[in-house]
Amino acid sequence: MTFTASDTLYWYDSAALSDVGAVRSLNEDSCLERPDIGLWVVADGMGGHDAGDQASRAIVQSLDGIAGPIGAAPLLASVRHQLHAVNDALRLETQQRGLRRGMGSTVVVLLARGEHYCCLWAGDSRIYRLRNGYLTQLTRDHSYVQELVDRGLLTPREARDHPQANIITRAVGTEDDLQLDKVHDRTHPHDVFLLCSDGLTRELTDPEIAEILSRDDPPRAVRSLIAAAIERGAGDNVTAVAVRLRPTAGF
Repeated sequence: MTFTASDTLYWYDSAALSDVGAVRSLNEDSCLERPDIGLWVVADGMGGHDAGDQASRAIVQSLDGIAGPIGAAPLLASVRHQLHAVNDALRLETQQRGLRRGMGSTVVVLLARGEHYCCLWAGDSRIYRLRNGYLTQLTRDHSYVQELVDRGLLTPREARDHPQANIITRAVGTEDDLQLDKVHDRTHPHDVFLLCSDGLTRELTDPEIAEILSRDDPPRAVRSLIAAAIERGAGDNVTAVAVRLRPTAGF
């Protein structure tokens, strides 16, 4: 899907696409784009059939229920409230169904309003920002291999191919007390943001992602990113949401 909406400073051009990938038969990823309120989401479910996909859908459906227009602070508070409510619901569902593996989902959320943006996340789905040709990873993975990297036991390159790269240490629905990390900063004219599941980042390097985001508008970028991941074999579901900020005037 492709959407365009604006606030006083920017037009938000965004596009979202999700694919089952080249190997799996079930897509446990979900995504949301709400440029009308400055909200974009990617969720990557875990727990197997009828669990992971349900968890990621629950996140997206809950956040899609936020009505607009709404101010930046109330929007952030609403997102937090909804994610904690989904976490509680998934914990209860897991207990009631006696699911041994549990059910949960990563989540990354981008909020943008005027001169500011904010990222919330749990898990190893990511948000990147492309600014003046430079790609920056804004989120830090909640994963076992990231902890090894932080301790100096693995290089980032080794982490990409590590056999336990799929072990995440935080997600919606996996603990009674959901912990969300947050980063925020000022927006710049022509910033481009990418939200994606690990099915994309396992296949493509940061320079490859930057090249596609620099070259293509959001609809073409998400198609190109996912096509490139599938061409590499895409052993997991692949989801990408691209958001480009276009100044309304004066920049």
